Amino acid sequence: MKIEEIIKQNQGGTVLFLGRVTNFTPEELSNFLDAQGMSYADKYVGQEVVLTVLSTMLTPLEEQTSYDLYDLKISEVRLAIFEEFYTTHIKPNTLMMSLKLSNDQERLKRQLKNSAFADEVYLKLFKMYNWGEDGVYENDDNRDMTITFVERFYNPEGFRDPAMVYSPITLSNIARDTKSTEVLDAMLTMPNHTIKQSRKEDLRPKNLREIVALNSHISYENIRYLLSFNDNRINSFLGCNSAISVDAQELIFQKADEITKLMLTQNSSLDDRLFIELLKSDKEIVASLLTFQKLSKIRLKAVLEADLDKELLVYMGENQLISEVVEELIGIDKLLDYKLSSNKELNSKQLSSLFTKYGDAFIIPLSVNPNLEPQFLEAFYEQGDDEIVINVASNPATPQIILDELGEKNSHIFNRGLAINPSVKLIYLEQFALDSELIMLMTQNPTYLESVNSAHMGMRSDDRY
Repeated sequence: MKIEEIIKQNQGGTVLFLGRVTNFTPEELSNFLDAQGMSYADKYVGQEVVLTVLSTMLTPLEEQTSYDLYDLKISEVRLAIFEEFYTTHIKPNTLMMSLKLSNDQERLKRQLKNSAFADEVYLKLFKMYNWGEDGVYENDDNRDMTITFVERFYNPEGFRDPAMVYSPITLSNIARDTKSTEVLDAMLTMPNHTIKQSRKEDLRPKNLREIVALNSHISYENIRYLLSFNDNRINSFLGCNSAISVDAQELIFQKADEITKLMLTQNSSLDDRLFIELLKSDKEIVASLLTFQKLSKIRLKAVLEADLDKELLVYMGENQLISEVVEELIGIDKLLDYKLSSNKELNSKQLSSLFTKYGDAFIIPLSVNPNLEPQFLEAFYEQGDDEIVINVASNPATPQIILDELGEKNSHIFNRGLAINPSVKLIYLEQFALDSELIMLMTQNPTYLESVNSAHMGMRSDDRY
């Protein structure tokens, strides 16, 4: 029978609580039950009990009482079920207004431990918690509140280790992975938890604010909030967040130092106007811009009008986002053409045209391009130059007969090229696994990795040890 039905059918009866109750005080429970037409008790003295609420922590005497009442056919429920029932009767707005007026932090802490609240209500309550001068794990209360947060929002894909609830690194995982803007909002009300690292890495986030700045679900209001700290590191992480709006990009650019500008050049949603503005920056920033930003006809026009040094134009040859302007790039400059020869965005016809124009001078970059016609690779292989043969060995478009011939030679210098080539037969890759250098290279080879994964999937668990 449901709690609602028990109360409805037993008006005037007593609800007996056995064990420890932490989320509500006796006064709160008494007032609540009084409003339901019931009485509250935490000791059994022979009164008319119509419902027993059992906590997970009972004394031997309380356990015996619960057995006696069960024998008398008295209904019983677990405390968690009763808390859910209680919580459905709480009006969130009334609760929050009461907490704001009273600033009753003890009551707030009890409410935050109530798992029956919806996440929306919990987050509003969480923002009201006063952390004081200590960090998220630096006193018992703060630690308890942090754990309630982690228990709700730490939801990794796959295996969930219960012990991770108590690990300081779990907060950073939530800030990195959550898709909830509201969760990020709440995290920015917490003390700025520092992430301990085994070594100094300036380009990795080191605290909660920096990780939140990287999350694509951050709100515009909190982008402005983070910018208000005038912290160059925070600004730089915001700069490479591809989800931020054009308005937010403008705000970041206005406060950008050289590192932040560099991070903006790697933002895949960079606004065209900012792209043009960044062309006026130092060479390192322009080089990154031309390497990582998508090149449209509008942007290429701006690049050419900027009258950049030829040494900077070469970086466009390494750009993998040039499909819209490939034809316009070919022929601008010989060094740029040289770089383009190895770029996978060029098709076989364009590559053939470059070889016709430049001949043997372009063999090295052309020989690594998987879009090159196989007959060219055959011709390059016949020349026998070691550097070229290594490139041919690594090229997935190389005819199988050549790859087999190189595999049979078992030359370490050529094996280095074969080890990364997904077109090489597995029989050769398995032989390379005996070489520590080659096996490291094969971590990039999908053919080898697929065979290893398949082998593990086919093993019984006891065969792995």
